[in-house]
Parts: sequence; structure tokens; C-alpha cells
Amino acid sequence: MTALTLAATPVSLFVTIATTHALAVMSPGPDLAIVTRQTLAHGRAAGVRTALGIACGITFHVAYGMFGLGWAIEAFPPLLTVLKLIGGSLLLWIGWGAIRAQPADPDAPPPMAEPGKAAARDFSIGLFTNLLNVKAMLFFVALCSAVITGSTPTALKLGLGAWMIVTTGLWFSFVAWTLGHPRIRTRLLRSAHWIDRAMGAILIALGGGMLWSVAQSLL
Repeated sequence: MTALTLAATPVSLFVTIATTHALAVMSPGPDLAIVTRQTLAHGRAAGVRTALGIACGITFHVAYGMFGLGWAIEAFPPLLTVLKLIGGSLLLWIGWGAIRAQPADPDAPPPMAEPGKAAARDFSIGLFTNLLNVKAMLFFVALCSAVITGSTPTALKLGLGAWMIVTTGLWFSFVAWTLGHPRIRTRLLRSAHWIDRAMGAILIALGGGMLWSVAQSLL
């Protein structure tokens, strides 16, 4: 047990985790890149649905981080390698599609798809981008391992978990809502293909980094 957890009160513990999580979730990464791309490519609603998928993915990370399921990664190291391979490949695939973006007509409506299929597509992209984000996985395991102990009340764990899930969804929904505003989106669409390509380059770099780390570990 660390000095931090020994001295921590429920309030200080909550503030520590909430602040650290807020800084992490607002920093650039796959989640922000994919919400930006989805919003510019398909509109505000698509961005919000993607944000909800990300929040749902956070639920899994919070669950094993809070309740000690991180042991699986330590007990089965190949599991982390497999997740890196899948996650890196997913980011490369999404990034490759984004980097090939072409100029769009700012006055044209967002590409339409059947409502059910569009909702499932957007939600799934957010969900799997977050689920297979190994950095997010390790972040939650490390954060919770550092400040959560067996004596931490279950109610506090559940409260912290709910807070992180809800604030993640709200933050990325805010990003989608802001970028998806008709005036903002119309202006951004004039250079949307460059933004899309930049987001694609970021995703490819992140995915390539994950695959490179796997290659190095196997050498």
C-alpha cells in the first residue's frame, strides 16, 4: 500500500482520480481523432454516437481497473500482445481510410445511410477504438492500482467508475457537438479533407507505434 492510499480520504481519492482522468481524456489520442473524423465526415449525430461508443468502452477499462482484473494482463502477457496487434491494425485501417479523403462540397449534406446501420456503425467505431486502445487499458490499470486498495469502499469505486464513464461521454459529445455545429462544420469542411488526412496520419502513427512495440518485444 502506498503513502498516497494510506493518507487518502474519500474526497482526496475522488479528486485525484477525477483530475488525472480528465487530463488524460482531454489529451490528443485515438479517441479524439476518431470523434473529430466521424463528426466532420458524417455530422454531429454521428460524432455523438461515436462518443457514446467510447464511453461504453471506458466501462470495460474502469471495471477491470477498479476491481483488480488487471491481473489477467500480468498473468497472461500474450494477451497484451494480441490486443496490441488487433488495436494497431484497427487504427491503421481507419487511418488509411481517412488519409485517402478527398475534398467535399461544403453545401452537401452529410453522407446518408440507413438510420439503424449508421447508428451501429458510429457506435461500434467508438467502442472498438477505445476497447482496443492499449494505452487506455494500461492507464486505468496503473491509475487504479496506484490509488485503489482492497479497503476502498465499493460505493466509492462505483462512484468513481460512473464519474469517469459519464465525463468521458460528455467530453467527447461536447467535442462532436461543437465541431458539428452547422457554421463551424461548414467552415471546416472547406479543408475537411486535410483535417481528415491529418487525423488519418495520427491514427496510422499510433497504430504503427503499437505494432512496432509488438515487433520489438518479439525480437
